[in-house]
Amino acid sequence: MEDLYAALTEELAGWVRAVTGTTVAPEAFRVPRQEGQLSLGAFVQGGAGEAAEKLNGTPCPQVREVRERNGWLLFWLSDEWFEGLIRWAKGLDTRPGGSYVENRMAILARKGDAPCPAAEGVRRALWRAYLAYRRGFWRAEDERAALTMTHGARGMDRIELENRCGGAAAAIQKFKGERP
Repeated sequence: MEDLYAALTEELAGWVRAVTGTTVAPEAFRVPRQEGQLSLGAFVQGGAGEAAEKLNGTPCPQVREVRERNGWLLFWLSDEWFEGLIRWAKGLDTRPGGSYVENRMAILARKGDAPCPAAEGVRRALWRAYLAYRRGFWRAEDERAALTMTHGARGMDRIELENRCGGAAAAIQKFKGERP
């Protein structure tokens, strides 16, 4: 199957080059622990702040927003990109392994095939699940992201968020499943 991460970083490297004039290798992108889905060390011409402004002023279908933090560019992926990731996951040939994470995702997946909510916790969980699938193993922090993906919302907001997580939860369940 297609390597979505490689295709994404290749496209983003071209976008950064076209907008800022700085050549960036796709391998230079990293996965930040706290904010955003991707980060890039700010060795772009004019500095990270100026680069973030230029990138935000030039649309890219895969990116919702770019911010500068401590000399790094942080990239938040777009709604369309996450929708594509959920569609891609549906085609995976995995079978349930029976882990707690899979069981929790199965419960949320019953809520229906909804688009990926804009909640950062849900998107971080889906992104980390894809990366875990890609590398072939899950880390404790990947499982924690999945299990706590709705914890940023409180009370009724959390219940409403869980009701909109069906598509993301089904994709995470597929990513966590065992490969044949």
